[in-house]
Amino acid sequence: MNEVVAVRTARERLLRPTLRELWTFLAIALPVLAALLATMPSVDLAYQLRAGAEILVGQGIPSQDTWTFTAAGLPWLDQQWGAQVVLAAIYAASGWTGLAILRAALVGLVSGLILAAIRARALGMHPRTAALLSLAAFVVMAPALALRPQLLGMALFALTLLILAARRTQPRIMWLLPAVAVAWANVHGSFFLGPVLVGLAWLEDAAGRAPGARRTFLAALAMAGATFVTPFGVGVWRYALGLAMNRQVTAQISEWQPPSFSDVPGLLFWSSVVLAILGSVWLARRPGRTAWPALLGLIAFAGLGAITGRGIAWWPGVAVVTLAGLAGRPAAAASSDAVDRPVRPTPIRRGNRVNAGIGLALVLTGLALLPAWRPLDPALGAPSGLLGQAPSGITGALRSIATSSDRVWNPQVWGSWLEFAVPIPLYAFDARIEVIPSDAWAQHGLVERAQAGWSDVLDAAGVTIVVTDGSPATPLAEALAGSQHWRPAHADNDGGIWVRSER
Repeated sequence: MNEVVAVRTARERLLRPTLRELWTFLAIALPVLAALLATMPSVDLAYQLRAGAEILVGQGIPSQDTWTFTAAGLPWLDQQWGAQVVLAAIYAASGWTGLAILRAALVGLVSGLILAAIRARALGMHPRTAALLSLAAFVVMAPALALRPQLLGMALFALTLLILAARRTQPRIMWLLPAVAVAWANVHGSFFLGPVLVGLAWLEDAAGRAPGARRTFLAALAMAGATFVTPFGVGVWRYALGLAMNRQVTAQISEWQPPSFSDVPGLLFWSSVVLAILGSVWLARRPGRTAWPALLGLIAFAGLGAITGRGIAWWPGVAVVTLAGLAGRPAAAASSDAVDRPVRPTPIRRGNRVNAGIGLALVLTGLALLPAWRPLDPALGAPSGLLGQAPSGITGALRSIATSSDRVWNPQVWGSWLEFAVPIPLYAFDARIEVIPSDAWAQHGLVERAQAGWSDVLDAAGVTIVVTDGSPATPLAEALAGSQHWRPAHADNDGGIWVRSER
């Protein structure tokens, strides 16, 4: 027999939340707090800010490289331009604190959308169970939640999951998918996963002979077509697929390599795959289930995560929403119950002030964690401890040394930050692995290891400044120290700066 719960006012929910409402709050608030606690890596963020700032001042979407001497003039298909504009606009308006709040908000949005999708797929699931599933997804995807265009893509991915989860009870919502695709295709290369999700949903509808199967199929076609609404047209697909198959990218970037059992993110991923597959097989044995489309989706996204660590970002949401769908009542059955069974009102669930106190404590903790309260690092121009891969001493010293005529040979991991913080000279490497040619990356390895010919590489490239990371005992630092052509200009715990003697 169905139950009708009297509606509680917003004031009651705020001042005396029930335990169910508290669980819903925790599923979103805890990821937000974790995002505020974590450092903000600059590797994929800093160059996005510079590109977005150039677009905002009217220079247009970049079409070729102008920041490095290793790829100067080479084509750059800047597919992430939309995300760059958003990030740069928020940075211009509210600085690093604004970006920290944006990251926390996006992380909370992703968690909230996944939670809503779980509930839509498993009608009647206890809020605590749904919250725990959502939090489990957050734990697995946490390493992928840095502030960069991918995080915007993850929010659109989670929104797609919610739309598909609600398609049986709210069929018209499906026509939002083309708009989602347009936004997605202009912020991150993961946009192709949208039509994949809708295609899997169509297989589920077709296998279960659902009335809305035709609508789902048309929505999949519409979403795929909408991905071409970008300044690059079909070029966005060439970019996305080419990046995924670029051996230089997979060789240079660890997160493009398969996840390992030897680190925590890899162990969490593989453990979640085993648990999800076992759970789905067990749930699929229940009568009235057409489970093979769900299993196909799990296998597809588990395979994506197994091939590349980047794929771990998408797996947890699919896993928990799929498991919820297998565990809960189908929407059609729930609708039938609503018609066939009588309705019985139930008393209002009463909350208590203890739950409100827990919520208030978490809100105050979040406010206390805002980077606005931290002392400012003058060299970085950012709150102390907020940024990762941004060496303070190196940045300050390079700002006083470099000129517009310099060419800086730099560690790749610092490239994007230095381009943003000290944009005057040209650099050798940054996070745009696909833009810089493969022979330059080969030279990068040769110089970093100070192998035979390292000095000739620097001479041929016209390098006037070398930035080294790590201790003075690294091969390159020792080679520079032993060369009469280079003199030290700065050294600290992060690394050193070397200037050509005749400069």
